Amino acid sequence: MKQAIVNFCKSMDTGLFLLDMPTGFGKTYSVLDFMVDNYDAPEFKDKKIFFVTTLKKNLPDKELREHFARRGKADDYDKYCLRIEANADMVVQKLDELYRARKIPPTITMKQEFKDLHGSVKLLNEYRDKKRELKGNSKDIINVLCKSAEDAIRKQQEGAFRKVIESELKQFRTPKEKLKNIANNPDYHWIGELYPAVYTREKRIFFMSMDKFFLGNTTIIEPTYSFYNNDITKNAIIFIDEFDATRDRLLNQIIARGLENHIDYLGLFHRVYASLKTRDFPAELTTASKLQQAYLDEHKNAKNPMEIIEGFGGVFDETYDRFAMQYSFKTEEDGKGDRSRNFIFNDLQFHSVFEGENAFIDIDTDMKAKQNWLCFTKRRPAEKDGGVLSLLASVKGCLTYFQNGARNLSFNYKHHKDEDKRPGDDDYTFENAIESVLTEFHLSREQIRYLKPIVMGGQVKSKKDKKDSNGKMSLKYFDRSVYNRGFRYYDFIDDPNHSMRSEIQLFDFQDSPERILLHLSEKAQIIGISATATLDTVIGNYDLEYLQRMLQDKFYVMPEVDKCRLQESFRTFVANYDKVNIHVEPVCYSTDDTAELAEIFNGNEALIKKYAEKLSISFERVEYAKNNFIRVVKVMKAFVLNDSVKSFLCLNNKLPQENKGLFDIKLLEEFADAIIKLYGIKGLKGKDLLYSINSEDYDAKRAEFIQRLSKGEKLFVISSYNTVGAGQNLQYKAPGNATIVAVNDYDRGDMEKDFDCIYLEKPTNLLVNVDSKKGIEAENLIRFVYQMEFLMERGEVSRKDGIAVIKDAFICFSGGYTFSGKKGEPYKTDSVNNYALRTLIQAVGRICRTGLKNPDIYIYVDNTILTDYDLSIVEQRMLNPEFAELVKVGKIYYNGQANENLDIAVMENRAGTLALKAMQIINELKRNWTDDSIDYWKALRELCLMRPTLSRKNVEQNSQYQLVYMCAPGEITAYSYEQEGDYNKNINIKFDGSLPQKMSEDEVHLKEIMQIPGVKALFEKHGYATSFVPNEFILTPPMFNNIYKGALGEVVGKYILEQYAGVTLQEMPPEFFELFDYTLGNGVYVDFKLWKETMLISAEEEKKNVLEKLDKCGGKRTVIINIMLDHNMQITSSDSGRIIEIPYLYRLDRKEIGTEIIAKINREGYLQ
Repeated sequence: MKQAIVNFCKSMDTGLFLLDMPTGFGKTYSVLDFMVDNYDAPEFKDKKIFFVTTLKKNLPDKELREHFARRGKADDYDKYCLRIEANADMVVQKLDELYRARKIPPTITMKQEFKDLHGSVKLLNEYRDKKRELKGNSKDIINVLCKSAEDAIRKQQEGAFRKVIESELKQFRTPKEKLKNIANNPDYHWIGELYPAVYTREKRIFFMSMDKFFLGNTTIIEPTYSFYNNDITKNAIIFIDEFDATRDRLLNQIIARGLENHIDYLGLFHRVYASLKTRDFPAELTTASKLQQAYLDEHKNAKNPMEIIEGFGGVFDETYDRFAMQYSFKTEEDGKGDRSRNFIFNDLQFHSVFEGENAFIDIDTDMKAKQNWLCFTKRRPAEKDGGVLSLLASVKGCLTYFQNGARNLSFNYKHHKDEDKRPGDDDYTFENAIESVLTEFHLSREQIRYLKPIVMGGQVKSKKDKKDSNGKMSLKYFDRSVYNRGFRYYDFIDDPNHSMRSEIQLFDFQDSPERILLHLSEKAQIIGISATATLDTVIGNYDLEYLQRMLQDKFYVMPEVDKCRLQESFRTFVANYDKVNIHVEPVCYSTDDTAELAEIFNGNEALIKKYAEKLSISFERVEYAKNNFIRVVKVMKAFVLNDSVKSFLCLNNKLPQENKGLFDIKLLEEFADAIIKLYGIKGLKGKDLLYSINSEDYDAKRAEFIQRLSKGEKLFVISSYNTVGAGQNLQYKAPGNATIVAVNDYDRGDMEKDFDCIYLEKPTNLLVNVDSKKGIEAENLIRFVYQMEFLMERGEVSRKDGIAVIKDAFICFSGGYTFSGKKGEPYKTDSVNNYALRTLIQAVGRICRTGLKNPDIYIYVDNTILTDYDLSIVEQRMLNPEFAELVKVGKIYYNGQANENLDIAVMENRAGTLALKAMQIINELKRNWTDDSIDYWKALRELCLMRPTLSRKNVEQNSQYQLVYMCAPGEITAYSYEQEGDYNKNINIKFDGSLPQKMSEDEVHLKEIMQIPGVKALFEKHGYATSFVPNEFILTPPMFNNIYKGALGEVVGKYILEQYAGVTLQEMPPEFFELFDYTLGNGVYVDFKLWKETMLISAEEEKKNVLEKLDKCGGKRTVIINIMLDHNMQITSSDSGRIIEIPYLYRLDRKEIGTEIIAKINREGYLQ
């Protein structure tokens, strides 16, 4: 395995490599060995190495120290390696010790900030030791005190104390001087002991949790930064342990940050607008830096800083005037005093979540009251631009434009500072520049806190997203996935403190774990390690398909020689498993309590009656909990009666509680004692047999049960999947009298062995439980939305069903009870099935940590796991023999069947979502024509003309084509679809042709077009498709209708006019791009159409639109030309000859150029 890591690091400059060897195979050992072997190797000595995992207690820094020591390099460990923890944790660990050792000078200890912090630290350390000895109310009181002290330290005291230290260090001008004094000056040396992160820049090997990696690294001597988006990780080697589990840690942080960082959306708009109207900005902000000026000299259409700011004014003015934003917005009272919560959710579309039957919010501008009333209504707003959705979309466009412009202004300002920098000055960071620029717009701290990560986020999206290495269009631009664009929701809030206006609070979630990992993989070498690293589930792992598509050849696939070597090594690793017997025992529940109790108590009527009553009282008809409890009793009995086993790990969804809840450990003790007494087991008691472990004082409890097992005690250890189900080491030293079997020849070390038995309850709550009775917290609401968006992204859930259950979650969040009935749909997906498998693989891995086993290994499993989950999905993976046996048994019990229609439905769901994204891209490009967007549009036209369909080989060569082309279930040239509105609502796609609208070459008369003299040769010359070739990938409806049809019409129409009318058509100038197809340079503009029938420009609204465009160009005439028609029609003229409509250039019925109509065009001078 170490050699596979070396091969990756030597063959790739950056990228992602996933290693999913089974638990116990020595993955971490191999990583540490790689570090010691290569930290000073010539090819790696300039690289920093990171080891990141889910929990800090799993960091193997002590093990690495041992590796260095064994090589006689202990000093190098201290020189190069650093464990980085949260500042608050380091303070709790070290502050009192440093104080008692008198290492902290009186000038610091006399400060009130130190006294406050030291008091909380002492209290916390004192009571933490006492907690385990206490029970009942006393323990509850201590817990409250400890929690209060922890919160005070984290939220206030540690930060205040750190500012004292930073103030002391300001006397030293540069980070280098500060660090020199911390390292060598006795008055400051304690700072490095308390905050080891000060040495970050000097170290090369780092250990930290994923939370720390994502959150800020506060070094005290320089500004805080996050590792993932700082240059310190550029070209680094980053090991991510428990790879798939880290996704959840990142998601937790993203959710917490998004919920904290919300904003009054209209308030932000007004603040920027007011600044644009009143501020006279500093010259340093409005003038170009030397670097920026050089760019402007090369790109004549690029805007200088002053033009960017002036551009803000134009964009904001339009929205301000359109929605009368000089007036406040206020929700209209419904007359019933209803103060229910109302939300608008926005992903690819806007979705209203209102109480009752209302589906829209209209805006009624009351000039007399000087108020904009927000009216909840069942009817769609009558005005085209009316309603809150239009307001929010317009404000969002303004603020996005502002964010992008602020990013450019910040880059320019940073360049100014860099150009003025003197030797020895601190680096001026991009983050500093952003804050300085936003401050100039007189934004509040809250508004800056909201905007800063968004502006920073644009930096994370590399410029490579726009152009590839050849300067051509990069397909990454078309990534409109939830991973790249996120989602947001608006909460309408009325409050007595702002009773004349309603706040529209925006909660914005623009980030995703995938986006972060993608960014890291583009600048560093990432090695993901886990037994389930490559298991395909978007609920329990990163979306590997998305990462592979975006990274392409940077998604490292292990060479065959490495695969074969690892497989051979694994075969050796499990070679002696034939010496043990693995028993897989399904545990059933018959729904008849009496029958189950009769089995448990061997027909003893008194016990059956007694415990039937206890079950009835304890579970109060909560059947699922009673079923789970009885299963635990059954496996506990099997363990009690089996003298050949001593250790049992019982894994459940919930942790047991004492004398309460639906999993009462005291009731379980009663069952144990009754069974022990009934069967005459000597020297065993229920309270000694059962041992429950949760996250509270986990390390101490784990150490206790390991010690007891090592002494030979018989223990039934009860815990949950969340507590010990993944990544935990539970092996223990084999008792001296134990019969053990070595299943491989590896070094035994401390003679540690694995548990003898395990019970697996069926994993539940794999998705957030949206329960109308219990409600849902904000964190779980957002987690659920992410889960549904992930499933919709993959097509496993349709957008219709996904949005329905998201609305259910919002209704539940606001205390409502109306539900769509679609709650069960997400549980039918492959991702949920595979997430359950991931949970089970990791759980069984807890008894596969060592090579020492009991001669008989028992895997007790809830029988519904075997019937409901398709375990065969993983049978081709390298599996521990224990899990392989479980898969073998599962194949006998599994009830499901393969469903080809389901696969097609997934493809159709994905196609519909991709079509929505395509329309979003088209609208975005058309909204603001720039050099880049014009280049994109032209490149798209070429792509569509050349490849209306695409082969799988093409996609394999560039997987990012899947951002533009949808995948079909076979090779096709056509499909059917339907849509609401102009593709802005759901687009349904069917590959069986059952929907009314069609995408095919017949829709554009491509065969007939190829019969036009000279056209086929023209197409062949330019590489354009002369027919739709059957392929598995094909254009979406928006790309077909909005790009392909238009491009086809332009190419063919231009050819015919130039060949037969003797005119020369010119490209539209950039400032008027896409207003019309071509200009003749004389005030005449031409638009080509591919209508099946001539559609006369008769609607007043359409005429008005054409004339507005003509006026914008300063033109005298627009000539609208339909390419072909199968019957005769006359040329029409309207608006005093400013709009000319020509019905055809080619007659389909005669299969010839319409020479007579072209002659009339020339005769009447329509193009002159």
